[in-house]
Amino acid sequence: MSDKNMRAEITRRSLAGASLCVPVLVVIISWLAWRDALPAELASHWSGSGPADDAMAVGTLLALNLALSGVPAVAGVAVSFWPGISARARRGTYFFLGVFGGMGAVTWLLSAGLTMQVGDPYEVVLGPWVIVSIVAAGYGLIPFAISPKPRFEATDVARRFEFAPSETGAWSQTITGNMFAWVAIGLIVLGSVIYGPAVIDGRVSDQFFGIAVMGAAILLVASFIRLRVTADWRGLRVVSAIFRIPLKRIRLEAIDMIEAAELRPTEWGGWGYRIMPGRSAVILRKGPGLIVTTTNQKQFAITLDDPETPAALLATLRDGNSAAPGDSKEVTS
Repeated sequence: MSDKNMRAEITRRSLAGASLCVPVLVVIISWLAWRDALPAELASHWSGSGPADDAMAVGTLLALNLALSGVPAVAGVAVSFWPGISARARRGTYFFLGVFGGMGAVTWLLSAGLTMQVGDPYEVVLGPWVIVSIVAAGYGLIPFAISPKPRFEATDVARRFEFAPSETGAWSQTITGNMFAWVAIGLIVLGSVIYGPAVIDGRVSDQFFGIAVMGAAILLVASFIRLRVTADWRGLRVVSAIFRIPLKRIRLEAIDMIEAAELRPTEWGGWGYRIMPGRSAVILRKGPGLIVTTTNQKQFAITLDDPETPAALLATLRDGNSAAPGDSKEVTS
């Protein structure tokens, strides 16, 4: 790496770390501006869409949110200058630290600001402000976007198929993710325990948001229980075999490199469907899988029993610039 690129990377890392200090500064500055007007207690918890059902002393809530926003600030500065951390790991750390920092600052602002307006902390209604508290988690995107992008290392598969001039190839495989099935069952049980009493008592409207989020999470996880993976002249596609919903599509012309490799969950963020800075993956086990690097330097990996065949097929079709199905020929290992 040249000195100029090194200086640019250090500058961006420093700015990313500095951006994580903003939430804790917001908490401190707002407390200094409001301290003479703050009541003894502030609203601190809401169970539904009605008034707050719990309150905390100003000092306790302030200390809690200073910790929630201050720890990410200190950690962010340390991560910016700590040697030996990869760009990918650093960006991911920035994001998660920003999530906690943003939530800590907004939690303090909403609790203090709304309580000052109403007076009685138990009369504070969060109402549409709940949207702000959810959006605050997106603060992690700011240091994530500022920090330097990782440099991907990728190789291209060497194997190719031979097709007649009028032929093209197609390959497909259905994979089962048992872990997604167990997670879906666990979410159903958890949702029944948490929201079952409200449904039985006819209080669905009070818990509607939570029920909707839980239902969406169950459907999302269930969509990954059985996946249909297809490689042909259109590119790589991953479709939920249960709901027929397309989950991932990489067009053939967007593919830069394809490789069959051993996938290790620790290198892709763990098991399941993982989304990381510039990378995403469906990891069902440790073992063989397909890695596709796109022309905009993003990577997608998926666990497959026979990744060499779709890798060779996609490389063949990409090199031949195949744009129409012609006489389709099923490709097998």
